[in-house]
Parts: sequence; C-alpha cells; structure tokens
Amino acid sequence: MKNALLIMKNVLKVTFRKKINIISLLVLPTLGILISLFLNSASSSSIKVGVVNLDKSIISKDIVKSIKDNKRYNLIELKEKEINPKVSDQIVDCAIVIPNDFEEKIIKNDFKEIKIISIKGEDVTAWIKNYMNYYIDTLSDIAISSKGDKDEFYKTYNGFKNQKLKLENIKIQDKTKSKGVTKQSIGFLLVFMMIACSVTANFIIREKTMRTYFRISCSPVSKTQYVLGNVLANLVINIIQISIILLVSMKLLNLNFNVSTDILIYILVSFSFVTIGIGILISAFSTTVNQSSQMANIIITPTCMLSGCLWPIEMMPSVFKKIAYIFPQSWVLKAINDLQYGKTFGDVYKYIIITLCFALVFFIIGIIKMKKDEELKSFV
Repeated sequence: MKNALLIMKNVLKVTFRKKINIISLLVLPTLGILISLFLNSASSSSIKVGVVNLDKSIISKDIVKSIKDNKRYNLIELKEKEINPKVSDQIVDCAIVIPNDFEEKIIKNDFKEIKIISIKGEDVTAWIKNYMNYYIDTLSDIAISSKGDKDEFYKTYNGFKNQKLKLENIKIQDKTKSKGVTKQSIGFLLVFMMIACSVTANFIIREKTMRTYFRISCSPVSKTQYVLGNVLANLVINIIQISIILLVSMKLLNLNFNVSTDILIYILVSFSFVTIGIGILISAFSTTVNQSSQMANIIITPTCMLSGCLWPIEMMPSVFKKIAYIFPQSWVLKAINDLQYGKTFGDVYKYIIITLCFALVFFIIGIIKMKKDEELKSFV
C-alpha cells in the first residue's frame, strides 16, 4: 500500500505542476456549469405551445381555449405539416396534436394519451403534460358517468363547464425548470470527468515511452500497486472536481439539485471509477500519447452526446434512446432524474450498481491487457 501511495503522490505532483492541467481539470468544469446555467436562465419563462386541432369538436376547441387562457403558455395554432419545422426551429417549445377522433374516443372512454412533440425534454413538457392529463381525466370521468351516450355526455359536460366555482389561487414554486437545469449541469460535469480520464492514460503512456514504467516493473512494485496508485490519484482529482462544482453551485449560485448532497456525491464518486477504468483501458491499448488522445476523443465525445450529457435524451429519436443505455453516463443521469422526481435511494441504487459494473469490466480488461503486455521494450 505504501508503494501505491507514493505513486499516487507522484501522479498528483506531476499533474498539478502544469497550469494547463489545473485549468482543464478544475477551472473549465466550473465554467461549463456557469455557461449551462446562463443559457438555461436566458430562455423565456413563457412556454410556447403549438396546437394542431384535427378534431374541431366542442371539447377539443375548449381544450385549445383553456391553454390559450393560461398565462403560463403562449399558444400558437399550427397545421399538421408545420409541426416538425416549427419544433426543430424552436419557434414553439412543444406541439400538441389533438387527433381527429378525439371526441369519439373521449365519449367512449377509449382515449389513451395526447401526443406532445418537443426536443427540449421534460423541463418543458412536464407542466403541459400534467395540465392536459388533468383535463382529459376530467373528461374521462364525465364519459364514464354518461356510459357512451353523446347527448348525456354533453349535458353533463355543459353543466360542469358552466358551474360557478370559487377558486383560491396559491402560488407554488415551479421546480421543473430548476430540475432540468441542474440535471444538465451534472451532464456537463460528467463530460469533464470523462476528460479527466485521459490523465491516467497519458501519464502511463508517457512513463512507458520514457521507460520509467519498465524500470518500475523490474522493481518490487507490482503492476497491481502501480495501477492502484494511478487509480487513487485520479480518484483524488475527481473528488476535487466534484467538490468544487458542488460548492460553487450550491454556495455561490444557490442552485438546488433537488437531491440529497450525500447521495449525489456517492453517485458521482461511483462514476469516477468508470472514468478511471476507461483511462486504464485506453492506456492498455495505446502505444503513444497521440494514440491515447485520439482513443479518448473517440470514446468521450460520442458517448457523452448519446447518453444525454449535452442535451436531454428525450429529444433524441427512439432508436438512440435505446442505444443511450449502453453507456454508463445514462445510468447516472437516470438515477439523478428519478431522485429529483421523488424516488428514494432504494429505487435507484440498482443504477449505481450498473455504473460500478461498467467500471469493473473496464478495470478487468485493462489490467489483463497490461499483464499480458510483455513487449515493454518496444516503447520508444
């Protein structure tokens, strides 16, 4: 263990000796979070809702009117062919499609779910989806009481619509946007933690190139101790990253992650082992620093894009949504998302186990490859 700690100390000393490493490992992640917050806070608080009413019935028109009268939404009526271009160009934040058989299915109590199209994820669609579900649930209750009779349905519906109710307005805090912002901020942090994995790879490759690794292998220091020293060094770097981000976010920016801080740290530290495992894996299969950097870019960029670190998974096509879960970042973001929306640690611990399984596989493959690599003298 003493040898591993000495190697850890040396890795940290060499890493933080260079200012560029301090900037890339500590400063850039903080700036990434700040930029993410700025971009999200710059967006309009009023949600632009596009509506395509294919039904044109009384109840569908009333739904459109209720959205229009709600100050939270800015309603824009669309034609069906305008949905994709308007949503993709962000002229509307989301689009609601009321099908042409809406009235018929509502009266028969056979309507399942209204279609909402968006590329901005749950932070935009959650409120409008809940609003529409509440409205449709009310119509379903009326349909049940009318037993499929259209005249009876509208008689009951008109009585419900025209009744005089005394309403009391209570202002509640909208945490939907905050949850979306903080989740995306964590996504940016995962990207920079992935970038930090190149520290492990490049350090080992440089030591192989300078033949330091060969001399260490000939000493009483075992390969396991050598790898353990690098793992501990990178774990320290990741913990420093996580600590700085959380301190800046919660203490300076007063950002609420809507997740217990202890659990959040536990999840992020678990992901640290994934990034370190990837670093070991890259170093095992690379022979030069350039090759290791190229391999890191090939791994980091696509996986972070597809796993929801840079944008919500909800905005991706269904095929890519399924592909996303072959990457460990997706399981981390899923755990955080579920915790934000009320689930307990007991509900999400399996996602953390999956993340740690990714790390274990990376470690095993990397260490086996390093042990089998007997051609150490070939490094130049």
